Amino acid sequence: MSERQKSRKLRRFFTPQILQKVPHDLWLEPAETHHLRDSLRLKSGDACLVTDGQGGEAEAVVGEFSSGGRTCLHVQRVLVKTGSFNDAVTLRVFPVMLRKGKTDLLVEKAQELGAHEFHPILSEHCEVQIAKEKTGKIVERWNRIAREASKQSGSLKILKIEAPRSFKEALGSLSADEPVVIFHPGSDSVPFPKWLAEIRGLKSTIKALNIFIGPEGGFSEDEIRWAKWYRKEKNLQLVGLGEVLFKADTAFVGIVASLRFSGILSA
Repeated sequence: MSERQKSRKLRRFFTPQILQKVPHDLWLEPAETHHLRDSLRLKSGDACLVTDGQGGEAEAVVGEFSSGGRTCLHVQRVLVKTGSFNDAVTLRVFPVMLRKGKTDLLVEKAQELGAHEFHPILSEHCEVQIAKEKTGKIVERWNRIAREASKQSGSLKILKIEAPRSFKEALGSLSADEPVVIFHPGSDSVPFPKWLAEIRGLKSTIKALNIFIGPEGGFSEDEIRWAKWYRKEKNLQLVGLGEVLFKADTAFVGIVASLRFSGILSA
């Protein structure tokens, strides 16, 4: 390790290659090389960390830079971990797409708060429309945001991100045995604190939670009726956030953070 690195925290980089448990070399992609060499000014011989997004992290030393814009890392000591959170329950979030790039913020916060899967949805009250030919680039951007948030926060597992689907397609893809929670304002919605207390008591029986979060005004009444009919009221719960009308991004962060720090997800 160089003298200038001894007093600072090692920087983390991402590789799609699964880290081996023995010393080995790997090559960073050009985007990671740009961050390492041009943004952070690391040089050959500098120490760093590398993660594979699957719970593996290793100490490495920067090697050579190729003419193709890649960096060779000499992986020295591999530490296989489970990630920043030791969870027994898988958290899948299904937020409605938001305007003006706010879905990007949801991806970042979902990664930082340790959600496991991110399934953006389109609903009747959703004002966002996405052309099919642009979907791939949008998901690629979200994956990049998740990787950067992972490196910054120290989380070793990367959020799994799916392409946007309709509310009905997303709900229809889920097993009838898994709990589905739809955050929706209404007289038949259970208050969030009450639901948290109830689900905490059932924690040992739950393997996954599927959380649907709509726009400010909630989902349409037709969507709610369809959800009740499709699920036959089984493992379906409507939950409300009270009288205050939160912005959708505020509600998302508050809900996911509450689930994270309530202990419901942890082993």
